[in-house]
Amino acid sequence: MSDLQRAVALVNGGQWRQAQIHAQRVLAVTPKDSSALNVLGTVAMNTGPVDDALVWFERAAAGQPRNPFIQFNLGEAHRRLHAYPTAAKFFQRAAVLKPDFAEAHAAAGDAFRIMRQGVHAERSYQAALRLSPTLPGALSGYGLLALQNGDPSLAASRFETGCVNAPVGHPMRPVLLANLGVALLQIGQGLQAFDVLAQAVDIAPGDDEHWRRLAGALRHTRVAPATPAFRDVLCRLFERTDVNPRNLATAALAVIRQDAEIDDLLNAVAAEPRALTRTLEEKSDAASRFVQDPLFRSLLASAPIPNAAVELLLVQLRADLLAIANDEPASLEEELGLIVAIARQAFLNEYVYFASAEEQSRVDSLIAQLEHEDPEFGAGAAARIALVAAYRPLASTPLSSRLQAVDLPALADLLREQLTEPAEEARLRSTLPLLKPMVDSISIAVQQQYEENPYPRWTRCGLGAPLPFREAVQAALPELATREIPETDAPQVLVAGCGTGLETLRVTSTYRNASILAVDLSGASLGYAMRKSREYGIEVEHLQADILDLTALSQRFDLIDSFGVIHHMAEPVRGLKVLSGLLKPQGLIFLGLYSEIGRRAVVEARRHIAHGQYANSAEGIRALRRELMLAGAPAQLQSVVSPASDFWTLSDCRDLLFHVEEHRFTLPQIGELLDSAGLEFLGVQFGHQADRTRYRAENRSSDSMRDLRRLHLHEMKHPEIFGDTYRLWARRTKAPK
Repeated sequence: MSDLQRAVALVNGGQWRQAQIHAQRVLAVTPKDSSALNVLGTVAMNTGPVDDALVWFERAAAGQPRNPFIQFNLGEAHRRLHAYPTAAKFFQRAAVLKPDFAEAHAAAGDAFRIMRQGVHAERSYQAALRLSPTLPGALSGYGLLALQNGDPSLAASRFETGCVNAPVGHPMRPVLLANLGVALLQIGQGLQAFDVLAQAVDIAPGDDEHWRRLAGALRHTRVAPATPAFRDVLCRLFERTDVNPRNLATAALAVIRQDAEIDDLLNAVAAEPRALTRTLEEKSDAASRFVQDPLFRSLLASAPIPNAAVELLLVQLRADLLAIANDEPASLEEELGLIVAIARQAFLNEYVYFASAEEQSRVDSLIAQLEHEDPEFGAGAAARIALVAAYRPLASTPLSSRLQAVDLPALADLLREQLTEPAEEARLRSTLPLLKPMVDSISIAVQQQYEENPYPRWTRCGLGAPLPFREAVQAALPELATREIPETDAPQVLVAGCGTGLETLRVTSTYRNASILAVDLSGASLGYAMRKSREYGIEVEHLQADILDLTALSQRFDLIDSFGVIHHMAEPVRGLKVLSGLLKPQGLIFLGLYSEIGRRAVVEARRHIAHGQYANSAEGIRALRRELMLAGAPAQLQSVVSPASDFWTLSDCRDLLFHVEEHRFTLPQIGELLDSAGLEFLGVQFGHQADRTRYRAENRSSDSMRDLRRLHLHEMKHPEIFGDTYRLWARRTKAPK
């Protein structure tokens, strides 16, 4: 076998290094051998920069301009560089040179689909499937085109056909399964969707996107497949740093409740919350099995638990453990793992759980005992320290300095979260530049709220592979023409009101090569954001400032992201005018603004709070939540206490129900707001593809996605369609009024 034959065989087998060696031997003798150059291009495309591959393929094509496989590889290199028009041209040329080249037609279809050229995409997929009716790649792309066109049922059938023709071991099988899962979700077949998405991650555990897609699909679900395999996948999801564990909370509870006795226990607590002690006595075996469940322990340590029955059970369990510490301290160490898990949960929810005056007095006594013990703390101290941490942040106690100097391996995670990380946030905060002291009274009040309760607190976030700017914007607003989006390889982005950095991380994982300035009122929030950005290795510039003062900035931006911020200003239009003035010509702004229609339940809750005279304080928030759990939330407040609501931590609940300043809007009012700020409305994002499809079906005119009046009428008919916050896009067109 010649060196060239070996090189081709090795590259087809994915043995890149050996293929490279044999191809280089060929070129040493014949420097312009196109086949050897093509091999080196394939190696570079799979192991190095795609730009290098492009050079090899271009040299190969110069020697064999009519070789369809080299033309195909040129198309693939351009596709990976996101140069889709050029990629489509090479794929089509390959198909012309080799009329039975089904893969080239399918690849051209993929490029046209990404460019939103549906007619050309469909024509290419049909050509591929005429040549090879079971070609998995063509079926996958054709299914994605159906999803893009709002037909998930047709998409699901194409993905299913692809799965049948891509047996176990086929490289396209996990992709087809993942796509099928998305389609099944959109047609309401959640359980089946979760099952096939779990199969995708099981087959291709190294594909991060499959894991993230499954995690996103599980958000707020109340059902889950009843299989050991799915439970195992869920446990592995809790270990990932690119998945927000909050998205897994309801799924974890659904899996745990597949134990009929545990489900019966939680149903009994929910039905008679004031009979909790009796219920726990009657169902003690189920309660014990519940709190020992490894999946439940993972949930306790990772995310706030959005379930009233579980919260009431944990409140009682914590009180019982505190009583044991007082009466039988020696036996407490047996429950160390559980106490640590409860303490981590308490810190995550910012001690929103109710505690009686008697409990607080016992905690004071426990702290006093620990203060007078040996400097290294005695035997059995770890459980008592963890119990203190279940009621109060350790940094706020007299024990904090001693705890930083001792080695307690069983408390390592707890001490990191409660002592080391807050200290790091304080250090980073001290380095923050301040644009200028704030003078607006409402800005100062809002700042104070977030200094006390940085929002939102989070442990890990959902990441993704960032896209070129135009492609990322079009993914959010599919109807927006490419020419209406600024062309930039390195967008300048302002995150106006970055909070604790979760929105900033979303921006970095959405827009490739983005340069980000993240601004917020609150130093405490910014300290948290700075720590998390370092944890994730993200380069972000942070600045403490009031939006009203940003006129002092000389920088101008391709995109301003301000989600959930403007509606907390005294005069939203003033803030929006400032932001509009910071945009480059044709720059875009993404806004999150409260919906008057979507927040009806919140308005009712605020009336309930005013009538009950609940204070805007930690004590007032705990008292309100306890009343709603024990007495039951009225029908008009059910959405406020749902698992999907911001009800389950102190800062979330304060932001949701007790905010010092809040404005809500209808879509026509938003039109007036944008116009006053010199902005043109470009569109609103729908929460679910099915909602968008329904709106398009009822409003078929070409401009319907930009028609605020029609969108408003649609929201009146379907009040849930945008949730409680609009996700809006606009661009600068003129000077603000």
